Amino acid sequence: MSLPFLVFYLTHHIHFTPMQVGIILGVMGLGAALGGFVGGYLSDLFGRGFIIVISLAAWTFCFFGFVLAQEYVTFILLSFSHGLCRAFFEPTSQALMADLTVQRKRLKVFSYRYMAINIGMVIGPLLGTFLFQSIGPYTFVLTGLLYAFYSLMQIGFLLKYKKEIRHSRDEGKVQLSECLHLMRKDQTLGYYIIGSMIFYGIYSQLETSLPMFLTNEIVNGERIYSFLLMINAAIVILFQPFITNWAEQRNPLSSILLGVLLFSAGYASLSLGNQELIFISGTILFTIGEIFIFPVSSQMIDQLSNDRFRGAYYGAANLAQIGLSWGPLVGSWLYNQVGAPVMWWIIALIALHIIWFYAIGYRKYMKKQGIGAMLIIYKVLNDLKLMPIIKFSFKIIPLISILTGLLFWATQHYGEKLSFLHHWMLPSM
Repeated sequence: MSLPFLVFYLTHHIHFTPMQVGIILGVMGLGAALGGFVGGYLSDLFGRGFIIVISLAAWTFCFFGFVLAQEYVTFILLSFSHGLCRAFFEPTSQALMADLTVQRKRLKVFSYRYMAINIGMVIGPLLGTFLFQSIGPYTFVLTGLLYAFYSLMQIGFLLKYKKEIRHSRDEGKVQLSECLHLMRKDQTLGYYIIGSMIFYGIYSQLETSLPMFLTNEIVNGERIYSFLLMINAAIVILFQPFITNWAEQRNPLSSILLGVLLFSAGYASLSLGNQELIFISGTILFTIGEIFIFPVSSQMIDQLSNDRFRGAYYGAANLAQIGLSWGPLVGSWLYNQVGAPVMWWIIALIALHIIWFYAIGYRKYMKKQGIGAMLIIYKVLNDLKLMPIIKFSFKIIPLISILTGLLFWATQHYGEKLSFLHHWMLPSM
């Protein structure tokens, strides 16, 4: 509700420079990245409920701190702590969902989680805009109170399902050395993390570079940004069920490929002008891309883990949120150096590299299952309805080759009689 408006607060009320704002938001991503594995491991060691409650309680005080802080260093520490709390909470909550859900339904559960977040993103910007204009920085106090209430709700949930949660944790205590050894050998996890790291870096532009650009260069930029956030969330709510049903029947790499292409196209389209329609079109494109990527990436991590090390795997995957650290820094630097249009093109090109790392990681995972690369490629092409085009191309290529050969032979033997072809194919300058 309030965090996207932190950019406006730091810029207009505290009067920090774009680079300072980028650094403050960047260390938030750094905290999220560094704390993920620790939080996930501790949830395997001490239980999901304990880590969830502690992280939410600490998160509450971070929002109170944003109101009281005045110094640059204080904001950096609060931002880092905010990221750390997020790093403890998110992988632990995902692991708990997986603990309590059978394998075949996990993609749907992850999709529901993502949709629930975005329902909040519809309500949040409306409340955030109204409250920020009405009470200014005290919006962060209200957010902190809501987090405190949410903490109490989580305690009630954990008490209600304590029997099921205890049953899911019967494997015994996890040794840190054993956990590190297992994940160090898992190359697939490493490639997934790098791919997700790029994704989070690009995704962070929605919360950093975009509001910065709108604030500095567009009249009523704050209002437009709030509207774009609502569109982002509304698209997720409307399209999530359909895309999830599609993805459940397809190869996960198909969803990643299609999602990244849409994601990249959305950012590239922002370079086409400063009209509201362009911002709306770009938001729709990269939001649909998000819907394909977010739940499936969680499912792909879940495929790698087992019940005993699930929290550690989700925590290690959270290392990818270091992208939330480099993303704002790179975005603000590009904005200062080359301006918005070129910045959006560079961001779009960087986004395309997500496909490469996920494809390599998935190839290594499937190789362990005894499935070759050609079968993976066939399934992806078939999922995206590209096989008919490729089959048609294979059929038409011999015909084109024969016709080209006949034309070459005819021009060699009957050149003068076919001179009209020469003038037709190579018109005079």
